Amino acid sequence: MKYYNISVILLCVMILLSACSEKSKDELSQTKEETREAVEDVKKDLEVTKTEFVNDVEEQLSSIEEKIEEAKNKIGEESGEAKSELQQQLESLQEKRDRLEYDLEEIKARSEDNWQELKEDVDDRLDNLKSSVDSLTAKLGLDG
Repeated sequence: MKYYNISVILLCVMILLSACSEKSKDELSQTKEETREAVEDVKKDLEVTKTEFVNDVEEQLSSIEEKIEEAKNKIGEESGEAKSELQQQLESLQEKRDRLEYDLEEIKARSEDNWQELKEDVDDRLDNLKSSVDSLTAKLGLDG
């Protein structure tokens, strides 16, 4: 009888351990699924952030392009040494703008994981370009 009781107890313990193991597997599976969903949500958020950033920069570059065109037309009316100096400044602005457009295309091509490596640099150079364009348009009397 003693061996029977021990056997029953051992059998109950084994069943309980088995049940705990199944419960752990279910919890692990659920945790994996929740983690996968969380990763997908983060990826979607990053994609939205990336898209918003790209759209914002494109909009600002479009505005800058309009100012550069106005400056280009105004410089065409100038003459002599002033015209030459202003044209050099304009060419420098166009090179900066072209570089930003290239970097923006680079950001578009990058994955959601590593596009932000360029973001700060693009932000800084965009601010610099806007400042330079504003300075040139002020010289030309186009500000406002």
